[in-house]
Amino acid sequence: MEGRDIGRGAGRADAGVAAQSRDPEAGVTRRQFLAGGGALVAAAAVLGVVGWRSWTVRGYWYRFTGAYGPAGTPPPSYPVVYRKGTFSSARLAEPAEYEVAYPPDVDPENAELVRATPVLVCLPGRARSPEAVLEGGMHFGDFVADAVQQRAVTPFITVAVRAGDTYWHERSSGVDAMAMLLDEFIPFLRDDLGLGGTMGIMGWSMGGYGALRAAQTRPQEFRAVCAVSAALWRSYDDGVGDAFDDAADYAENDVFTGAGKLRGSAVRVDCGEQDPFYAADRAFAEALPRPPAGGFEPGGHNDAYWMRVAPAEIDWMANELGRTAP
Repeated sequence: MEGRDIGRGAGRADAGVAAQSRDPEAGVTRRQFLAGGGALVAAAAVLGVVGWRSWTVRGYWYRFTGAYGPAGTPPPSYPVVYRKGTFSSARLAEPAEYEVAYPPDVDPENAELVRATPVLVCLPGRARSPEAVLEGGMHFGDFVADAVQQRAVTPFITVAVRAGDTYWHERSSGVDAMAMLLDEFIPFLRDDLGLGGTMGIMGWSMGGYGALRAAQTRPQEFRAVCAVSAALWRSYDDGVGDAFDDAADYAENDVFTGAGKLRGSAVRVDCGEQDPFYAADRAFAEALPRPPAGGFEPGGHNDAYWMRVAPAEIDWMANELGRTAP
C-alpha cells in the first residue's frame, strides 16, 4: 500500500475544564458546573450506588469536571507508508490482522535499511484494529513520524497486530495469541517482511497486559516494553470478566508474580488517574524490581489521554531502541 495522508477527526472531545472559561472547547463556567453537578447528584440518587459506580457515569463526570485533564492533539499528517496484511497461524481460530508503518526516513524498498531499523511491535486494545492504532483515532504512525522529523529521534518501524480479544495467553479453547506472537509472528517479521532491527513492544489496555506478558515470557527478545493503561487485575476476584478462564488460568498468567523477570528490561508504565485500571497499574509499577519510566497523571481510558502521552512514550522508546547493546 502506498503512503498517504490521513484525515483528521475531532480530537478535543475530552478537553479539560478551565475555571470561568466560556470557551465550549475548554469547559464550563462555574455556574454551569454547579448546576450540572446538582443534576448529576440527583441522577446518582435515581440510579443508585451501582449506577454511580459504573464507569460510564464516572467517565461523564470526569469529562464534565475536567478531571481527565487536557486532551492530546493529533500530530500533523506525514508521508508514512502503511502496508497491511493478514497472518495465518496454527495458534489462532482465524488469521491475525497486522499493519506496518514505515516513517518517512525509512524507505520500505531499501531492504538493507529496513533490516537495520529498530522495530516496535504494538498490541492494540480490545476490539481495536491495527489500522485504528496506526492511522485512526490514535494516529500513532504520524506521532512516530513527527518525533523523527521534529525531534530527530532514532527512527523505528512500527508493526501493529491484532490476534482477537483473547488477552494474549493460552485459553481453554486452544487459542494462544501469545504463542502466535512469539513463535510465529515475530519470525514472520524477520524472515518474510525483512525486519531485523532491535525490537521493543508496546500495548494499550488489553494490549498493555499483552506487552508486559510478552516481555516477561521472552525478555531477551525485547529491548524495551511500554504498557499504557494496561488491563490488569491484582487478583482473580477483582472481576476479570472474560480475560481469564478461571482462577488457575489467572494464576498461570499473572504478570504481578512475573514482575521480577523484567529486572534487566527497560520498562515504562503510563496510566491515567481516572482510569479503571489505575490502582492495579500503580501496584504493578511498585512491584517491579526498579521504578519504571512513565508515570501517572490525570487521564482516562481513551484516545484523548493516549495521544497526550504518546510523544513522551515515543521519545523514550526511540532512545531505548537506539542504545548500543550492552
